Amino acid sequence: MSGFELRSLRVTGPGKTDAEMTFEAGLNVVSGPSDTGKSYLVEAIDFMLGGQTPPRQIPESVGYDRAHLVIESKSGTRYELTRALDGGDFQLRDLSSDDDAAVTLAGRHSSTDPDNISTFLLRLVGLDQKRLRKNVNNELQNLSFRNLAALLIVDEETIIKKSSPILSGESTQKTAQVSLFKLLLTGVDDSALVATKKPAIAKAEIEGQIAVLDELIADYESDLKELTESSADELVEQLDRLDASIAASERAMSAERAQFEEQEQARRDAWRTAERIQGRQAEISGLKERFALLDQSYTSDLQRLESIAEAGAYFVALPQGTCPLCGAPAGDHRHDGVAQDGDVDRLREACDSEIAKIRQLQSELATAVSDLDGERDALGAGASNARLRFDTADALVRETLAPALSAARRQVDELYSVRADVKRALTLVDRIAAMTARRAEAHAALGSAGRSNDERPGLPAASVQAISVAVEELLDAWRFPHEKPVYFDETRQDMVLGSRRRGDQGKGLRAITHAAFTIGLQQAIRTLGRDSAGFIVLDSPLVTFREADHDDELAPDQKVAVKQAFYADLAGRADLSQIIVFENEDPDPALRSQLTIQLFSKQDSSGRYGFFPRPQPEPNLL
Repeated sequence: MSGFELRSLRVTGPGKTDAEMTFEAGLNVVSGPSDTGKSYLVEAIDFMLGGQTPPRQIPESVGYDRAHLVIESKSGTRYELTRALDGGDFQLRDLSSDDDAAVTLAGRHSSTDPDNISTFLLRLVGLDQKRLRKNVNNELQNLSFRNLAALLIVDEETIIKKSSPILSGESTQKTAQVSLFKLLLTGVDDSALVATKKPAIAKAEIEGQIAVLDELIADYESDLKELTESSADELVEQLDRLDASIAASERAMSAERAQFEEQEQARRDAWRTAERIQGRQAEISGLKERFALLDQSYTSDLQRLESIAEAGAYFVALPQGTCPLCGAPAGDHRHDGVAQDGDVDRLREACDSEIAKIRQLQSELATAVSDLDGERDALGAGASNARLRFDTADALVRETLAPALSAARRQVDELYSVRADVKRALTLVDRIAAMTARRAEAHAALGSAGRSNDERPGLPAASVQAISVAVEELLDAWRFPHEKPVYFDETRQDMVLGSRRRGDQGKGLRAITHAAFTIGLQQAIRTLGRDSAGFIVLDSPLVTFREADHDDELAPDQKVAVKQAFYADLAGRADLSQIIVFENEDPDPALRSQLTIQLFSKQDSSGRYGFFPRPQPEPNLL
């Protein structure tokens, strides 16, 4: 639950008796003749709720320099706001807390510093961080409590004005005030709106865009001229022809590449064959060298064996004698430790056998050498054939196929290059067309630059009905004679009573219908399911109505009946809001038990003199 009520207003000064007024829940009436401080109280309440104009100075207020306003939130917390009557910042104390320390609140609203009186009060009524549309360009402003105060505190001049109760008359504030009225009835502020630019700024931006587009178009056209003089259609046709030529050239290049690769493979095969033959020929040469050495070894062995065999034959033919060592006959002597020998026949047989083996090996070696020679001859023919095949393929590749393939590749590359230029030219054509279209759009937008459509959705039907019904019920309850139906006219932002606009009535009727609108707005907010602000201050809603007003055509007894019904009805609306009425005449004494009344008599002998104590006469120093 949000909202707050006023509990007391106290004005103090050094050496001065405090002037204090207390307020209770429900209807509070401060009644008395003129010059008793009622208007001062209204101005002081407005000043203590963030107003920038101090209450006007009256003789009784001289010497007072500070005001203290106690308010109570709907949650039951009491706060005391203290401010110098010359203006400036506030001191805030939480009277429900044991901490007596005061917090300073700035006297003006600020969206960047939350420690200000406006934000503090908006939090109490549940409307902080709200934003209002302030002009047709959808620029926004932060909601200040001062915006709301104009609908809660109605002074004696405002209450009889002819214009809408919603509007202050300042043209620069009209849009924001209408937005506030919508916010109160719908609960939706204008934060979602996106601001449009001012005409001069928007026009300058568009002209800047046109200048940039002109430069881009000129650059693109220059680049296009360097590429071609052809039109877009000619470029498209050229691109189609190039695509067809590229396809044909790629097919031809593929055929050339296939022949080239075939011959290249043949050349590599011939080269590898020749290398393999050369390797085998080298191996054969090596083998033959080693076989020649082996054959020489066989020949040497044969010569040595044949010499041994021939020596043995000569040895047998020699004459027999005795051993020169032991003197025994040949073939009979023995020596210890020396093997017996001298079997020349067996030695000759062994030599013959070995000679036969070596000759067999030498024959086999000759056969092997002969086979190697045959293989070498065959390899020589293969090498010649491989060389011939290599030379043939190499010549075909180098002299015919490679040049043809290179030529085909160059042709394809040239076609692709031309195609790239054509595509680039087409891209430039597209960009020029796009830039030209954007330039045309920008040029067309110049005439309406910064213009915004001020036609916004009106209030929801439920909101219009709620405020219309609330005002009509109040007027009926107050026995106020009026035409029906009573409805809210969104065009004028004011009420219409049958065939008469509210502001077209006499000032007495305007005052009481203004009061009905102010109270009816809080009733409509409650009907629509939201919390009201909690208090209303009305200055002189009845005094002009009671005075002679030839425009209202009402009899005096009708006016008395309206006055009594007015107080009686408000006394029964304690659950709606705290209502503080400053009037010149008292309510019916029969109602005093249902309301809180303060009577200013401006007399020492009867009741309270006024808001301030009676001024004491200056001492006569003579």
